Amino acid sequence: MDNIISFARGAQIRPLNASDRLCYAIQPFIQEIFDQFLALNDLGQAITQAAKNHEKVVDTLFDIDPNNIEATFSLKPEFLFLNENPLLAFSFGNARYPNFLGKNGMELIKDESILPEIHTLLYLCGQSKLSYNQICQQLSDPMIKLLDKLIKCSVVKEESHWAKGVPPETPGVFRLQHAALLYRTKTTGILVDPHLHSNYGLSTLKNDITRAKLEGSVDAILISHSHYDHWHYPTLMMFAPETPIIVPKVPRGTIMCEDMQARLNSLGFKQVIAVDWYAEPIRVGDVEINVLPFYGEQPLVPEFNQPIHPDLRNWGNTYLLRTEYYTSWFLIDAGTDPMGSMAQVADYVKQKFGTVEQVISNFQPLSYNSIGTNLSSWGIDIVANLLSNPQIFSVTNKKEGGHLSTLGPQGVAEICAIVNAQSCLPYADSWAELGQPGVHDEVLIPEVEAALRHLGCSTTVIPWTIGDGYVTTNGQIPGQVLLKNAIS
Repeated sequence: MDNIISFARGAQIRPLNASDRLCYAIQPFIQEIFDQFLALNDLGQAITQAAKNHEKVVDTLFDIDPNNIEATFSLKPEFLFLNENPLLAFSFGNARYPNFLGKNGMELIKDESILPEIHTLLYLCGQSKLSYNQICQQLSDPMIKLLDKLIKCSVVKEESHWAKGVPPETPGVFRLQHAALLYRTKTTGILVDPHLHSNYGLSTLKNDITRAKLEGSVDAILISHSHYDHWHYPTLMMFAPETPIIVPKVPRGTIMCEDMQARLNSLGFKQVIAVDWYAEPIRVGDVEINVLPFYGEQPLVPEFNQPIHPDLRNWGNTYLLRTEYYTSWFLIDAGTDPMGSMAQVADYVKQKFGTVEQVISNFQPLSYNSIGTNLSSWGIDIVANLLSNPQIFSVTNKKEGGHLSTLGPQGVAEICAIVNAQSCLPYADSWAELGQPGVHDEVLIPEVEAALRHLGCSTTVIPWTIGDGYVTTNGQIPGQVLLKNAIS
């Protein structure tokens, strides 16, 4: 039997669109403003000093009135609000060979009509059940050349392959890497925020969750928001074009939140669904999916209610899933912003659905003053946020406190208390070896437990690890139990 094609351990694929390229160009200027502001504690002076070393960028891209710098500092509207945000390229390589000559490649996108063909290529490779010849029979000549590039760069490889997948007919929720979850009933699977073959330096992992391990277990995909660690369309392109994908509804694409529905349509997906918050539930198999607000992680913080461009927003959804086995609400990186709070949404959930068996959330208390001094290590998301409302610089300079963009341990506990959650599970806390906890779990779980006790709340925190499942028992008394190493 011929060897089959599959994605290699350490494989990485990065998309580059027009918004990304713009942010990369601006990032050195923003970094210098940030450094100057930390030293001067004056935003106007910081912008003035930094602009002297970035005159071309400032003249081309920014609107700054020298007589009123703090109030007018902004990208020009045509760059903040992109009428088009074309996909420019895919770069690819293998993190296990970062310095190996010839182990990196790039596919330039000169005509976006080719994108559905690239989607087909990644989908065929992602199945991990087809040989090189079987894949080539379904590709055009340009795509065969791209496949050969992917093989040369060790992104995909030919190998004899076997992957242990999700336990069949096991209802529950499974913790994948970082913000990815897989919900299962006996017949239906819902995948959340998949980011496989991560770009986050996991080349040393001995074992990871691959596309092959999810084969046959995914009937639909949910996307929470467009931050890069949740919105990775090279991963999405490993799934069939017919796969339903539910995304946030974006009224207007911006530098910090592209129109996700339009992007997926351009890639050849045929069932992309964007609905309003509180819309009628969507059913996939025997799973009811309720689309709820995502507040928090915004450039519009309560300290500054009059930003230059108030319609700049990190649009997102939280989702409440109801099955005959469990009701689960996952909160991602949500918190509070001037538009609303997740506590308000929790009141609605309590009135509408009653008790929620599971609340799943990022436990980290992230704020802009916790991002450190190296903005590049936090990626384009942070740069876009700072461009959207530069007054956030004042928040970042606070040594203590400051506005939390996420719930943090106290906020998570309050949500659990409102909806009378039976259990609470951490996630969205970076990538780790299978069987290992999230990076901050050991510190944050006790903090959430302490906050729950202080509130008199009986919610149990479940300390699961990457690859574990929190599943429904088959006994006479149904309940949820932790299934260790469910995916290995």
